[in-house]
Amino acid sequence: MRTDPNLPPAGSRTVDGWFVTGSEFPSDPIERLVHYARLAPSIRNSQPWKFVLGSSSIDVFADRARWLSVADGDRREMHLSLGCAIESLRIAADFGGYGTGLQYFPMQSDETLVARVSVALGGPKRADPAADLLRSMLTRRTSRKVFDTAQPVGDKDKSALYSCFEVGSVSLHFLSERTALDALAALETRADAMLFAKPEYRAELAHWVGRGALGTSWLMSKIGQLAVGYLRGSDRIAREDTERVASAPLVCLLTTHHDQRVDQIQAGEAYMRIALVAESRDLRIQPVSQVLETPETRAGVAEIFGLGERTAQHLFRLGHAEPEAGPSTRLPLDSIMVRMARTG
Repeated sequence: MRTDPNLPPAGSRTVDGWFVTGSEFPSDPIERLVHYARLAPSIRNSQPWKFVLGSSSIDVFADRARWLSVADGDRREMHLSLGCAIESLRIAADFGGYGTGLQYFPMQSDETLVARVSVALGGPKRADPAADLLRSMLTRRTSRKVFDTAQPVGDKDKSALYSCFEVGSVSLHFLSERTALDALAALETRADAMLFAKPEYRAELAHWVGRGALGTSWLMSKIGQLAVGYLRGSDRIAREDTERVASAPLVCLLTTHHDQRVDQIQAGEAYMRIALVAESRDLRIQPVSQVLETPETRAGVAEIFGLGERTAQHLFRLGHAEPEAGPSTRLPLDSIMVRMARTG
């Protein structure tokens, strides 16, 4: 059942009109935007970002110390994650009535500085604001549940997802035909087998599972870390991955004309809007990462979707299921945010 978007989510409160969870919420308006940006989804919940705050701008940096170099060797998913954080930041600015501008890679000499977001506290808001999606930031979760195969994603929901963003050359593609979904599930099985056969991949994934990447308790994270680290445990995880893909009534793919860093970031911006719109419509969402992490299966995805010259950037499943119980762990705000010293 959909809830009133003007009411705070269960377990949250309002501070100065903002929807807030947890005990801490910054008083500084620029810092508040980073507070919401940190809620964005990221590859394996790695949260590979740093924010440097000026008086009227926020520089968004890639934190390469949190780069998954085995699973994401080309850093595509890291830049998708950064795009999610950028769009979350701007949605929070929309909610506050602030204006924002966006410049990608403002310093050619530093590719870790992926974007500079200018902030005008007096507005006006950007041309395509999404203030109503801030509420969904607090409740959005990546779903790891098996979806209800008997309950399709309706045409109105598809239309809302398709029209909720307009950025760069990013386009959204739907896959719902059962034969094609089965072929995609088979590709996921193949990708998992190829990736989990690599000891370095299992070690990297085990590391992030052990750090609570799946939002589980400390004990369950450590048990999961141990299981992922061994091939037998990885086989079980691979079977579950395939089952989840096979259960999806709808699989979606974000593509771009080219495959530059900006394209990857913009695909992340689009995904952030899609994930929040899905949440607002009681739809569950989960990235299907592994199948795009190997060149062979990524080519298979392109064939199934009939992409032609377009580039696959982000694959995810959508459907109906009970919500996840709680949020994934988030880094403390002071560990990802630096305030530039004021002069004068």
